[in-house]
Amino acid sequence: MAVALVNGRARVGLVAVFAAGVGLGSGLSAGGCQDACEPPPEFGLGEPTAWEQAFLDGGGLPPSPPPSQTLAEDGLALVHYEWIPAGWTGEGPAVVFVHGSSAHAALYSLIGQTLADEGVYARLIDLRGHGRSVCLAEDACGDPSGPRSFVDDGRYWAGRPGDSADPDQIVRDLRQHLDEVRAAWPEAPLFVAGHSSGGGVVSRMVATGGMAGLSGAMLLAPFNHPEQPQNELGSWDCGRVVGTDYAHVHLPVLGAARRGEVHRYTLSFHKPPEYADPLDTLWNSYTTAQGMAAPDPESFHAAFTQPTLWVVGEQDALFDLDASRAEHARMPGAAAFVVVEDTSHVGISWSAGTARLLADFAKDPASVAAGTISPG
Repeated sequence: MAVALVNGRARVGLVAVFAAGVGLGSGLSAGGCQDACEPPPEFGLGEPTAWEQAFLDGGGLPPSPPPSQTLAEDGLALVHYEWIPAGWTGEGPAVVFVHGSSAHAALYSLIGQTLADEGVYARLIDLRGHGRSVCLAEDACGDPSGPRSFVDDGRYWAGRPGDSADPDQIVRDLRQHLDEVRAAWPEAPLFVAGHSSGGGVVSRMVATGGMAGLSGAMLLAPFNHPEQPQNELGSWDCGRVVGTDYAHVHLPVLGAARRGEVHRYTLSFHKPPEYADPLDTLWNSYTTAQGMAAPDPESFHAAFTQPTLWVVGEQDALFDLDASRAEHARMPGAAAFVVVEDTSHVGISWSAGTARLLADFAKDPASVAAGTISPG
């Protein structure tokens, strides 16, 4: 998911803060430093919309299939969930889907199930350090059974929750998933999709390696880069903590990361109970924060040369819809820009209407028109 920063009236992205380090701290205080500094809020993503509450009351997400594993370059067991259509022969489209910050693939099970029901193969992946693609401790990898531990000692091991070895390791993992799907189903048109910061992972991959071998991309409320305009930004604790109600940047720790402690936890995420899950990864390191965003906010658009769908929730409290529409229009492959009614930043991933839209786009990108759709 997403975070950006504000300095007075000017929006300041994470890239700018990462470049400046901790020195920006005092300048980011919205109301000046008082004797008692205001603590950052803990109410996260806010209340579900009326449609989302009805979805939750109706039973919520379907179960996922059993997890599968593939070994990463460093031996970490990367978990994914395969949603395979009935009678699948590998001739229809295939989608590899990337979740957002703090989340994991099982939280997108409705998208996986709907894609499979519509005849589209879907591989929903747990990014390293997220979901089940983790180690509970150094040399202790496997299916996590307890709460995550976020001891911020800066030590790295493969699968450390919320961490990665370098900013592009997540992209290499994603390309490995795509290569495996391509090898298994060489006749299937292959699409890549991502939600929120998962869209940033997609954008980083496309910006650094292009779209060769891909038939298109699908971006759901994508946080493509840290300077992307957002709706609700703030600064608390005399400027030592900045960001949104959901995602907080801790500037003193960020300063330490800039001075070489790159595996420090610089981002924390805050979810209300409706959105929380035991497999949530509620901290991201400096390297992972970099790896879930395009490397250059001004040039990544040009690399989206294949048909690209952009979907956003009508009630998304994090992103400005008009600014998102303008971002999409800069892509050479810009296809449809679609708004999902009565859904928030999270709720579009619970929407069967969104999932059917993705299936339609995978079958024929030209068939999907810009506009507004119902979430049901």
